[in-house]
Amino acid sequence: MQSSRIAQWFKPLAQRLRAFSRDGASDIRGVSAIEFALILPVMMTLLFAGAETTTGLQIQRKVTNTARALSDLSSQQATMSNAERDNILNAAADVLAPFAFANAKIIVTGIQIDILGVARVEWSEARNTTAYAKGKIMSVPLDLKPLIGTTRFLVFAEVKYNYVPAVAYLISGSINIADQLYTFPRVGDTVTRTP
Repeated sequence: MQSSRIAQWFKPLAQRLRAFSRDGASDIRGVSAIEFALILPVMMTLLFAGAETTTGLQIQRKVTNTARALSDLSSQQATMSNAERDNILNAAADVLAPFAFANAKIIVTGIQIDILGVARVEWSEARNTTAYAKGKIMSVPLDLKPLIGTTRFLVFAEVKYNYVPAVAYLISGSINIADQLYTFPRVGDTVTRTP
């Protein structure tokens, strides 16, 4: 007797649940909103990662172009005065634009290699960092060193950029982007720094 009462009580409930599941299976309202909510975090992550990667690649290209410009402009001088030095270093800011010049460390160095193959700093100029001391021994690639018994002068440009991503969610901290380039003097054997 007790079981028949319970069965009678559950029968309408079971019919209502079957009707609800049948109606719910055919109703597709809200499915798009649920799919959008599931995909949105993934799409936003891809968007920000793409933007940060693009900006990083742009800065890398600017750093490379700045190193080339510094080395090229410096090697075209027979003598480099203070005004010419300022013009060359200011050109670096123009090449790096629109990125912040304050985040860049720039050094242009004249390196004299003696007859024994020892490379020493002849002069060095820098922005946003410390220049090399005159006479400091430098490491130069072997293919740029002259034969023993001959001398050579090199202009060495270094650019280092501290890139801080705008969206720190994906990348924490900063990324150091750097490039360097050696060139030979174009006018004469050396680039003399005056005064």
